[in-house]
Amino acid sequence: ETQVGSSLTFPMCGFGCDDWVLALLKTKSYIPLNELGPDHESWGMKDGGGGRLMVFDRARQHRAYAETASFGNYVYRTYGVQKIKRLQRLSQEKERPWQDVFGASLQELEANWLKAVRASEKDREKEVATIAKLLEQDPGGACAEAQQLAKNRRP
Repeated sequence: ETQVGSSLTFPMCGFGCDDWVLALLKTKSYIPLNELGPDHESWGMKDGGGGRLMVFDRARQHRAYAETASFGNYVYRTYGVQKIKRLQRLSQEKERPWQDVFGASLQELEANWLKAVRASEKDREKEVATIAKLLEQDPGGACAEAQQLAKNRRP
């Protein structure tokens, strides 16, 4: 999204993905990465027939996308594009080859990523508090509300 979209588009919805992750942790609505699989249901979607996906849990879908966007950005910044390409290639042969590519399990990578995200928490207090409030008020509508707030903030 940051490459082709804008900060207002999904999954950032006007705030950084790391801000969303911190707010998800704060509101205890974070989804552990090992719970997000190759199936659509774990991402809050289902097959609607004819190759169309239907969202049945908008809040879960947004949480999953925001988390994986932040995690993907961390992996890219930490390990580089060649490791990501290798992960993609090996994933065709083996399910979740994290250890083979990064020398760490998904749980270890996740812990390191969350530690890195939490390290910037002090600088993000205002944004995180805003997102947390939106999540507590309406988890399914938090993204749309955040988009509106971000539009109103722009000069």
